[in-house]
Amino acid sequence: MAFSKNHSRFVLIIMLAHTLSYLIAGGVSYQLVTKPFWEGQNPLLSAYLRTPGNPELWNFAMTWQIPVQILRSLLLGLALLPLYKTLKEWGFIQRFSFLSILFFVFTHLASAAPSPANLEGLAYMKPEFIKLGFFKMQIEMVLYSLFVGLIAAKWLFKTDSISKPSKG
Repeated sequence: MAFSKNHSRFVLIIMLAHTLSYLIAGGVSYQLVTKPFWEGQNPLLSAYLRTPGNPELWNFAMTWQIPVQILRSLLLGLALLPLYKTLKEWGFIQRFSFLSILFFVFTHLASAAPSPANLEGLAYMKPEFIKLGFFKMQIEMVLYSLFVGLIAAKWLFKTDSISKPSKG
């Protein structure tokens, strides 16, 4: 498959969809649900993540947050390229459903890196992490998956405006 302008647009839209969805879902969830996991007296995530409680480590995370998401989204877009033709043939609802489920499963629930909110975490993390975080953290990932599916399904492919009658 030769890389074309359409393929570049496809990857760029996946990049934008992922990065925007990641930031929006993360920001909303942080304020409404997960802030106690990151901040406070003994935040759950401080045992293994950079949190605001350690400004030096947190500054590093904030400096690299967007560049890392851009790189992640580039890899996601490139990995989805073999599905270009199929996704283009599908209608909005089918694309939205497929992409939302795909992103939820592959970037979260079935991810190989243990998290208090995914299947690997259920197997490998201490019970206190799972008990406190599993269900509450699903909210962020469902929001993310719906946003990325919606943005990508809507903007991946240009839709023809009203067709001009042919001359002849």
